[in-house]
Amino acid sequence: MSNESQTQLVLTADLLGQFAKMIAQEQVNAKRQENNKAVAYVPTQIKPTKVSVETGTLFTNIDVPAAPGAKIQIDTWKIQPEGIPTVIENYHFRKEMLNDLLNWLVLPSDYGFWMVGLHGTGKTSFVEQVAARLGRQVWSDTGSQTTEFIDLFGYSCPTKNGEIKFVEGGLLKAMKEGGIYIINEVDAMSPSELIKLNELTAHKPIYVPQLESWVHPKPNFRIVCTSNTNGTGDDTRYIGTQAMNTAFKDRWMMVNVPYLPAAIERQFLESIVGKLYNENTPNFNKNRLASYNALVGGMVEIANMIRDAAQTMGGESTPPSIRALMRWIDLVLKGSYTDGMSELRSAFLKAYGNALSDAERQTAIEICTDVLGDRF
Repeated sequence: MSNESQTQLVLTADLLGQFAKMIAQEQVNAKRQENNKAVAYVPTQIKPTKVSVETGTLFTNIDVPAAPGAKIQIDTWKIQPEGIPTVIENYHFRKEMLNDLLNWLVLPSDYGFWMVGLHGTGKTSFVEQVAARLGRQVWSDTGSQTTEFIDLFGYSCPTKNGEIKFVEGGLLKAMKEGGIYIINEVDAMSPSELIKLNELTAHKPIYVPQLESWVHPKPNFRIVCTSNTNGTGDDTRYIGTQAMNTAFKDRWMMVNVPYLPAAIERQFLESIVGKLYNENTPNFNKNRLASYNALVGGMVEIANMIRDAAQTMGGESTPPSIRALMRWIDLVLKGSYTDGMSELRSAFLKAYGNALSDAERQTAIEICTDVLGDRF
């Protein structure tokens, strides 16, 4: 065989090999697209009806009542889609925060909404309860040091037949639906990963690696983040939090979320007691109910004294959240006990105190004893 024939054969073999690789790659891409479509989130086909309602009837439990005649447009659904939170009837709203959030949700904006507050101040629940009343969908994730930018869009997982399928995450769903996406504990994520979301706060399209395409968010899409710190890295109470990139922070409206005022917190906790202990409870006694409600007043006083001390001390102080108070009440009503101590102290330690350092726990016990006396 001549050298020219041998060269032609080699070239032909190379071309065939390249062609085979191209075919194989096209088959892989086609299979990936097929898998993605098989599990991809299907946007809601049912459209909501826009209805104008009086703001005062929508947000009834609020510190400052809405102006008479003020109205807001909400979405009503014949069949409620995925993502709309359940309404908590006795939820208390703070008008200043409510105005900020409603204006940001309803009016066009090119920035995100960042809520900063100590743990248990109700940051996430506030957004969810506003959305529940507006008929808006909400999805959320919690950030960590290992959370990457692409994790927010979804994840790939193996199936029983060995294939890999992509499951769309909350961010992608919110973009497609025009819903609200919440990143909790945003200051725990890597700043280098978060800056990749900069353009999304301004509703610009973003490239989704798993889909190998650009996605344009719906006009009603909104992105919220919550954190215990303001992203400066100065607060040492929350391990794992860090300083955020300045360019990232510049794209957010930042709102501070304090604990509820004492009177409102007491009112809310008394409503919890009423749900757990009422006329339908076996051996119900009105005097005992009054005693429980009086105890709630003491619990709120204790919580605020510890919170004030935590604000003064800083460092690793851990103030009690409203969740901790709800656990304390729940354990008291259920009769939790520990040998050698009162039910109140036993429930307090299990609900909150045992998570404290020795010094913090001793201070908290002294405060409880001062407020509750011999009962504790």
